[in-house]
Parts: sequence; C-alpha cells; structure tokens
Amino acid sequence: MKVLFMSGGAREKALEYLLEKKVPVEAVVTPHLTTQNDRFKGVIWTAVSYGIPVVPVTKQNLVQSLQGISYDAIISCGFPYILDEKILASARYAINVHPTLLPAYRGYRSGPYILINGERQSGVTVHFLTAGMDQGAIIAQKAFDISPFDTTKSLFRKCREIEPALLYSVVEGLMAGRCDAHPQKEEQASVYSHVRTPEDSRIDWNRPLKDLYNEIRACDPEDYPAYFFVDGQQVCIKLWRSEKPKDDGDMI
Repeated sequence: MKVLFMSGGAREKALEYLLEKKVPVEAVVTPHLTTQNDRFKGVIWTAVSYGIPVVPVTKQNLVQSLQGISYDAIISCGFPYILDEKILASARYAINVHPTLLPAYRGYRSGPYILINGERQSGVTVHFLTAGMDQGAIIAQKAFDISPFDTTKSLFRKCREIEPALLYSVVEGLMAGRCDAHPQKEEQASVYSHVRTPEDSRIDWNRPLKDLYNEIRACDPEDYPAYFFVDGQQVCIKLWRSEKPKDDGDMI
C-alpha cells in the first residue's frame, strides 16, 4: 500500500515512526515553506533524510500537484487544506489524525477551548476523511487526562506523543485489510474553528479569578498572554507554580 503523507504542522515524529516501521511513503505533501509559516520544517527535513520526495503545494494547485504520484492511501496529519472529493476519490483509503476526541472539538482551533471549557480528558482520533470537516467514521482513539496545569502547548505535546503509534496501528490494519470504524454521533459534536487573535486574550477583570483561571491558561503566555487594562495601560498575566516539577516543562 503506497502512502501519501500530507502535513502542515510539527508532525515529524509521526512521519518518522511510519518510516521506521517501513510504511511505503511515496511522497510528503506540505504547503510552501516560508519564514512566516515554518511549523512543518521538521516534516520536510525528516522526509529529505529518508530520501522521500517533498511536494510543496497551494490550495489552488493541489489537484494538479498530486498528478503523477502513485498512491493507495492518503494520510492527513495536520494538513491545513480541506481535500475535495476528487482527491479523496483518488485513494483507496483517506484518513486524518485529529488532536481531540471526536466528535467533540472538531475544527482547526480547538485546543484553547478544551482548556477554557474545563475538560478533564482529551486525546487523538484517527478517522476517515469525508467532504465534511472532521466528520468521517472513527477508526481509533486514545485519550489522556488533562491536568489543572496543562496549557495549549502541553496538550499539543501530549497529542504528538500519542499520534505516531496510534496512526501506525491504523495504517498497519489497513495494509492487512483490517478496519473497524464506527460513525460519529452528531448529537455529541462540537466545532471550534475560530482563529484566535490578541483580542481573545483580553479578560474581564471584574470576574472572580477562579472563573478566569482556565481562560488565562488557554492563552499563550509568550505570544498572546492574557491581559486587561489599568488606566489605559495593558497589564499582562503569566501563571507559574513555585514548586513546579522539573518534568512539567511546558505546563504552568
């Protein structure tokens, strides 16, 4: 089974795991690498180190760019463009790796809202791709507990730690002709695709701190910290623990 690996994020661990397991990846497809968008440079370097061709694409030329590549399966792992029905029909299997427990938290920007909503668990889902965003049948899931000290960075890290083995277990099954997928329950679905801006980090300081805690930790403390204004001056908030364990590096 020839595989097309598509990514636009920091998913080099997943790609390398597949390559170490001898999954026949024919090509790696990414957006064009720029100084403003280089999150997936690790994916490119991994592909190059294994001698796998890298195909940079845009939304507009995606279909044309895939012509001439022989593949049986598509793996979308942090790929930013929605694949149209023509591309999905070109493969025997088309699967996606999503960093939540679907059908909850569909969409591109769900991480902060998992924290804002005070969820106690999250995880990774591998599902079939369909024309609807994150709506395909679920093949496999793995959950992890959320600590009161988790941040968006630590959630993403935990997902990346789970992804490689979970994805490979699905690919291994598909290669062997095994697949036990089940449809998503629409009544349990939620969608979060709002692209957060600095304004989303502004908090209402009139609310009790205990009600603001999850909103504050859902903000990036370096790039987009939570803030409020005092006498016209922006005051930013950063949380930390005085007795933080050393291995909790990207947590509060």
